[in-house]
Amino acid sequence: MRKSTFFILMAALVALSVQCTPKQDEKQDTTMNTELKPFDVQKDFTDNGFTYFTKNLILCSGDSTEHNAMTIGWGAIGNYLGHDRPTVTVYVAPARYTYEFMERHQRFTIMEFDDPAVWQYMGKYSGRDGDKAAALGLHVAYTEHGTPYYAEAKSVIECEIMTSWHQTAEDFRSATPQKWYAGFDAGIHTIYIGEVLGAWKR
Repeated sequence: MRKSTFFILMAALVALSVQCTPKQDEKQDTTMNTELKPFDVQKDFTDNGFTYFTKNLILCSGDSTEHNAMTIGWGAIGNYLGHDRPTVTVYVAPARYTYEFMERHQRFTIMEFDDPAVWQYMGKYSGRDGDKAAALGLHVAYTEHGTPYYAEAKSVIECEIMTSWHQTAEDFRSATPQKWYAGFDAGIHTIYIGEVLGAWKR
């Protein structure tokens, strides 16, 4: 092989290598955002539990290989199976894409954002049709347990699912859920109770 041909080939390989290497800012962030500081939900959680879930929070489920997030407007905080075991309860309808992730994965995160564009977009579009986080410019990071969240969040609560159950119409004890679900076509919500593993806020 001629020297000139060899150098041309080497230059082409170097150029290809540079093109295939992701830029630093395009790599996934695998560490906990240092701007988020840990706090004890049983001592330092200051939100009103009766209105906390009216903030249009984001629920995210998955692991380091896959994840999806959605806006939620229902939920509960408290404890379960012991006063020293804080929990978060969330509800996901079976037609939602996030439902598949909640069924496959053991942990989830609840996030609050200052920017209303996040919950508006997450509540309007499905992850089946594209990467919602990428569309919003959000950066995926992970807790020490490998649970995904978005680095831009104002607060993050990580939970491990303790139990879940699929509601049916036979479970309804009053006319309120019967009337509500009469006009809802995404199915009756599954209830997930998650034990809090950690919580962080700015």
